[in-house]
Amino acid sequence: MELIVIAALCVAAASVIGGATGFGTSLLATPLMLMAGIGLAETVVVNLVVALVTRVGVTVQLRAHITWPRVAVLGLASVPGAWLGVQTIAFLPEEHLKPAAGAITVLCGVAMALPAAKTPRPPSAIATAVTGVISGYFSTTTSLNGPPVVLLLSRARLPPLGFIADLAGYFVITSLVSLALLWSGTEIDLPALLPVVVACTVVGVLANQLGIGIAMRLPTHVFRSAVISLVVIAGLVTFATA
Repeated sequence: MELIVIAALCVAAASVIGGATGFGTSLLATPLMLMAGIGLAETVVVNLVVALVTRVGVTVQLRAHITWPRVAVLGLASVPGAWLGVQTIAFLPEEHLKPAAGAITVLCGVAMALPAAKTPRPPSAIATAVTGVISGYFSTTTSLNGPPVVLLLSRARLPPLGFIADLAGYFVITSLVSLALLWSGTEIDLPALLPVVVACTVVGVLANQLGIGIAMRLPTHVFRSAVISLVVIAGLVTFATA
């Protein structure tokens, strides 16, 4: 019961910011849960399920803002990356995965902060596919699948709701793919995690709605600054807790 309460509190705090930015739930929940003593495998499963459930609602709610071809390319490209991630966790200890994910997350945040072209350009199909593969790999290894896609979309300077909508559509696809691959390709006991998953999902959905309400009131420049800061801080925390 103590584990369930701790995990639920971590997810609730992360989901408010995740709803406001469209991607931050796993970025914040992962280091919080790891610091609380929850295992990496359990953290990955909980984050993926919460992301799936909360993003389904956001996808429906913001479907008019989604660029479906881009989301489809990202989702399909995530499949080989997620599969490779499952093969990785079978032989690579988690103490090597966590610092690597943290460092790459920080690099993504720094890259986002660099000056972009004055005229926003949609990402190419090749860049989108490569990003999907990388994000899929992070999805099954650490559940930190947001930063690569966030970097891709932020360079295009999408409006906040378009940014959140595309991320939501992508997270639905990659979460389903990742959970299916983890179920079939690892020894993680998913049924045993059902109580903590249910508790975290319920609080995650409620907190996520609060975050969406905040997002609808944020000016674009404030939104972008908050996203960049979140990525860098979460990466540093993940690295420090490895």
